[in-house]
Amino acid sequence: MVNEKKEVKIVGMHCPNCVKAIELSLTELDGVDNAKASLEDKNVIIDYDRGKVSDEDIQDAVEEAGFSLE
Repeated sequence: MVNEKKEVKIVGMHCPNCVKAIELSLTELDGVDNAKASLEDKNVIIDYDRGKVSDEDIQDAVEEAGFSLE
């Protein structure tokens, strides 16, 4: 298990419901321990197991929630 913390910028986040949608989509990934999105900073900080979750998995989860990475 290789835990890592990653910050990614999000495009299109504009309300508290956006924050919840992004956090939920990411935390549903097996290997993501926590995802904390910030509406003010337009980003999300993800604590995850890099052995289980790839950058592509993170991008797909964000896109599934209706947003994109900057």
